[in-house]
Amino acid sequence: MFLLAIQVFNLDLTITTGFSAKNLVVYLIATFLALRMVISRTSVAAAGSMQAAWLILIVYALASWLIAAQVVEYPGYDLVESAFRLKAGLVDYYIFFLVFLFGVQTAEDGMKVVRWLLVGAVFANAATMLDTVGLIHLGYVERLDGRTQGAMGESNQYAAYIVLFIPGMVAEAVANRGWKRFAWVGGALLSCGSLAMTASRGGIVGMLLACAVGAYLYRHLVSYSRIAGWVFLSLVVLVIFMSLSQYGGLLNERLFGVTMDVDPSQASSERTEIWKNLLLTMAAQPLTFLTGFGWDVYWTFPFRFSPHNHYLSLWFNLGLVGLLCTCYLLFGSINRARRASLVAEIHIRRHLIAYVMGAVALCGAVFFVEIMEPWIFFWMYAGTAMRLCLCAERDAVPESAAQPAMPRWLLRPRTAAARDSYGWLAPERR
Repeated sequence: MFLLAIQVFNLDLTITTGFSAKNLVVYLIATFLALRMVISRTSVAAAGSMQAAWLILIVYALASWLIAAQVVEYPGYDLVESAFRLKAGLVDYYIFFLVFLFGVQTAEDGMKVVRWLLVGAVFANAATMLDTVGLIHLGYVERLDGRTQGAMGESNQYAAYIVLFIPGMVAEAVANRGWKRFAWVGGALLSCGSLAMTASRGGIVGMLLACAVGAYLYRHLVSYSRIAGWVFLSLVVLVIFMSLSQYGGLLNERLFGVTMDVDPSQASSERTEIWKNLLLTMAAQPLTFLTGFGWDVYWTFPFRFSPHNHYLSLWFNLGLVGLLCTCYLLFGSINRARRASLVAEIHIRRHLIAYVMGAVALCGAVFFVEIMEPWIFFWMYAGTAMRLCLCAERDAVPESAAQPAMPRWLLRPRTAAARDSYGWLAPERR
């Protein structure tokens, strides 16, 4: 909430170049956790494969940074400034991940942390909406094309942050009753409204991708007949909201006007041209497809726009090592959460399913944009989700241990998966 307050209220708490109050807070917490782990002799091998990918990525980035500055000497490449961006863009993210991975020790703590992350997302979206309608003034500047910019800055970055947490809000609505359920439904609708106000096609594509992937991965668990009514009601409310606001026409124009343009460059807001120029620059020196040009080198080239693609940006700067390590961190965490959700208790399962869908949504959104501030909150979420995975895997009872060995003809048919207390999970189809 402290970090979100800095973002929402546009507070400048910079202490010195490359060091701010938020860095100070997380470094102090990391130091305290490290001391606690040393005293209690806690293993540091949790999520070891992900930590290995982090370390490889950081070491390779450091090596490429030194080579770019001292060996190749790209014109305009600043050694010190690039070092600060490396710390902020990789090292700090790794520390955030570790703080939440080791700071959370039990499943109950993990679920509390996730709820606070979700409450923070509702808070940020509510502040953005209140600023947009003029009830408060937080200094958010509307884009020239009329799209809303919010707590996380530029519209597409903000949309990536929004779609990361919408599935979690839905999971909380499913898990609660009474006023809490309606509060979480309201938070999810508010977030959907904020997403619509950004008119970010990348965010919307990410959300649709998450729904499609989630529906396939968890097709044996989801009660579609129960969910259909809530989805229909939510869509009705959202359509009414968009019809009464100025953003309905903007969203319609971007989704069905610009996107349907026969010119791929216009339909993609010139992204295809940006990506083509990036790949042609790499093709001029084919070795860079393997090695990359070096950490943060992109802006030393005479490109007019940012890459507008997180994966291509990594490939251009850090080559296959950077691209593969980052893809492993993203998609490896999704796969581990998916596997853990299949054996987790039902109250943990909801949060793991929500993480899978939220992370898929963000991975889809960053195909069309580079993000900065939202990564901090993603790695908080990822560290907490990995701890929930560890708790679920530790408490899971192997099926071979749960049933005594006996002839197959004496075994009763396998029973269906238990429903939750609200009837949202259907019997598992064997």
